[in-house]
Amino acid sequence: MKSSVIGRIGAGAMAVAAGVTTVAMGPSPALASDVNPYSASAICGSGYTVIDKAVKEGKFYMYLLYSSSTGKNCAVTLKQTNLGVKTLTDVYIIPETGTPDEDYGSFEYYAGPVYVNAAGKCITWGGFAVVSGTNHSYNSPWEHCG
Repeated sequence: MKSSVIGRIGAGAMAVAAGVTTVAMGPSPALASDVNPYSASAICGSGYTVIDKAVKEGKFYMYLLYSSSTGKNCAVTLKQTNLGVKTLTDVYIIPETGTPDEDYGSFEYYAGPVYVNAAGKCITWGGFAVVSGTNHSYNSPWEHCG
């Protein structure tokens, strides 16, 4: 799994360099938008708080959440178009040590949740959603260390 994640990270980084707009913000409610009926908080489960997000309006909302009681991060990619239609969507988290987790496939509403035990570790996270044949992605730097 790790090699497939890392291969997609390189491809996604090119898409980010090509101008994908992202917004990283502090803790906030995990609301996808008015159109996707799912939320990151509901998908990840009780006790998880949003610590970061990446947004490509009209394409996806990607959330990173953390549970202080379990020491785990959770990530989801919520589609914002082609809802109810299976399209290629991905989300991943890679800890600096340990096992990465990824959910990659054709999904109707979201990819994920994925979880890693990241207490005391840096992580990189991201994913993509294919919209009208174009891959819109986000790939974080190593961050959220601690």
